[in-house]
Amino acid sequence: MTAGAQGGRLYGYVPYSRDLERPADRRRFPQYAAIRNLPFKIVSGWEDSDVIVLSAAADVTEWVHAPSNRRIIVDLPDAFLDERRGLRRSFRGLAKWAGGEVSRPVLNYHRALERLLERADAVVCSTEEQAVRIARHCSNVHPILDLHVEFECLRPTRRTSDRLDIVWEGLTATLPAIQPILPTLRALASQIDVCLHLVTDLQSPRYMNRFFSRQTADLVSDWGIEVKLHQWSIDTLIKVASGCEIAMVPVDLTDPMAVGKPENRMRIFWRLGLPVVASASPANVRAASLAGLSDRVLCSTVEDWRHTLESLHAWPEDRLAIAEAGQAAALTAYSEESLVRRWDWLFETL
Repeated sequence: MTAGAQGGRLYGYVPYSRDLERPADRRRFPQYAAIRNLPFKIVSGWEDSDVIVLSAAADVTEWVHAPSNRRIIVDLPDAFLDERRGLRRSFRGLAKWAGGEVSRPVLNYHRALERLLERADAVVCSTEEQAVRIARHCSNVHPILDLHVEFECLRPTRRTSDRLDIVWEGLTATLPAIQPILPTLRALASQIDVCLHLVTDLQSPRYMNRFFSRQTADLVSDWGIEVKLHQWSIDTLIKVASGCEIAMVPVDLTDPMAVGKPENRMRIFWRLGLPVVASASPANVRAASLAGLSDRVLCSTVEDWRHTLESLHAWPEDRLAIAEAGQAAALTAYSEESLVRRWDWLFETL
């Protein structure tokens, strides 16, 4: 991060965390700025900047009132607008107030977010599906996936073993997406040695990602298969992935917010040289299609998961071919250069 101006503009950024260590900070605007040597400074107000990029942690109750001569870019990589009605959505504004993310209680956070999108000069999202939804509130919308330069590319290799090591990574809050697959994993474990590696936080908040800590080990203790937990870090994920045969990306296809997530996890594992088996969400379908793998790695039912995992365990050469095709897509269709150019175009539209 540097302070200054470029092209006569002063750039500001409202981050998830001031040290820029949260993944969403490292992989989105600050990473683009580092690649393009674009000076910016972390801000909490609009007084000293001409163009301000807001992360999803920005105070929507304040930034909606930014003066019209300030260019506001809202970065909204998750499908918040698709969140279904329920207690979580109803209390989101109060939870953000209690956690300090907004300066006053918000009874309808969903509408407050829509108002900010209407004020924005541009919005960044992460999927074409999100862009269609956001376009109802802002005409200048740009789908841009995460920049993954922090993940080195590991050459796919043909691993052979009597044991099947499967890796999953993500927030503890998304672990329930694995549960429908557990009968399949238990059935596999009755025939072969199976270990599921979870790279996540060993302790995490239970509600709204901020309240009441829980131990992840307690959540998986009754899964009925061998599970190894690993505290999430880039180095740990790379190390664990290098010792596994398959990565999996299950998605709760009944949850609109989960279904609206981008294909970032598939791209990460492809960079790490692994074949990825994933739920058939729109983003994962798009990724698999770009890699030429639509009929080989996508799952909509428990039976799909059973057939795909059994097949890939039995045929190491298929695992290698799928990993190579995935990595080729990660480095071409999803290249960092192509994503950086999307950020370039976004700023040109202002």
